[in-house]
Formats: sequence, C-alpha cells, structure tokens
Amino acid sequence: MTHCSSASLAAYHRDPTVPFWRSNVDVDTLFEIHSHRPERAQAWLRYRDVSESCTVFGQAVMMRGHFEGGILGNHTYHWTFTPTCTGELAIVIPVFNDCRLVDLIAMSRHNHEIWGCVTGHGQYVGKVTAPLRVHRTLANWLANDCNGILPLSKGFLPLLQNAPKIITEDDNHAWELAYRVFIDPAAMFGSDQAAAEELAFTRIEVRS
Repeated sequence: MTHCSSASLAAYHRDPTVPFWRSNVDVDTLFEIHSHRPERAQAWLRYRDVSESCTVFGQAVMMRGHFEGGILGNHTYHWTFTPTCTGELAIVIPVFNDCRLVDLIAMSRHNHEIWGCVTGHGQYVGKVTAPLRVHRTLANWLANDCNGILPLSKGFLPLLQNAPKIITEDDNHAWELAYRVFIDPAAMFGSDQAAAEELAFTRIEVRS
C-alpha cells in the first residue's frame, strides 16, 4: 500500500471540493498515490460474478475518497469521485485514451448507483466491437463481463454513427441513443431529422 503525504498531494489542491475535476492532473501519479489492495477489488468483482477474463479485472483497485453529486451536462454520469487518504472505499478502474491514462472511474462499494469519474477527461471504457453493445451504467457493464462499451462523454456518442449495429439495454435506452447519436447531431447541422430517425431504427437493436 502506498501512503499519502501532504507534500505529494499539494500540487493537486486547485479546488477544495473537486480538485481534480477538469484539471490537467497527472493521473498516473494520482493512481499510484491512492490505489491499494487490488486483490480486495478483484475479490469484490469475483463475488459479483465478473469474469476474470475481463480486461479490467486485473486493473481494478480500491481507493478511498468521496463522491459528490452534480449536474454534469457533458457526461453520462452524475457523480464525481475525488481520491483522498480517508473517506469511503470505492472500486476504481483506470480509463485510457490511446494507451494514455486520462481518468479514473469509480463505483461506491455499497451502492452501485453511485459511480463517476475523477477528471472528466475519459471518453468511454470497454472495447469497440461489431455489433457494439452500449451500456448505461458501470454496474451493467461489469455485470456483462465488460462486453461492449460504457460511454462517459456525451460528446463521444455521435461517433457511434459509424457502428453498423448498436445493441442497447431496453427501449428507453434505445430512444436515448437514437437522439444522442443520430437525431440531435442532424438537428444541430440542419440535416434531415426524419432521415436520421429512420437510420437510428435500422442501426439500433434492443437485447436484454
């Protein structure tokens, strides 16, 4: 376990409540300082039947910190997570962009509905496949053995237009993605929204 020191964290204290959110923070150092007990995180995932072959199984760690709810208009989650040397325990998974660690995604150990990121720079977690299964929450993605992706940034969603087939969780999720991926971008650029909706119907499929 790596111990925290006030000196090592001093560079990060830009904001007293969410010091790392939208900051140009060294996520590698942040991860190194605060991560501990990967075997405990893996035991937690194993207890919840997450396959050990899942990529994140070997990446998950425990961290202490605090979650803070907020209106995060550009993101798919509603909580930020700030690592600290005290606070509640959370399961934390690194988020990469082109092999570079850019963010950390965390979920409360006691309430799977409380989950969010540290910096807000992550686009998605998971592997892009065809067909592409898209998940709504971190808990759902883990429960499906990390099959598909979990979008983190709403700005990433229009890129899913390039997927030949999108698999969603339910009808409400399908409608949400129809607007975020196809209809809203068409409206923004003055394109045919009816045509965009038809395209969404051909590309999006609901599977439980």
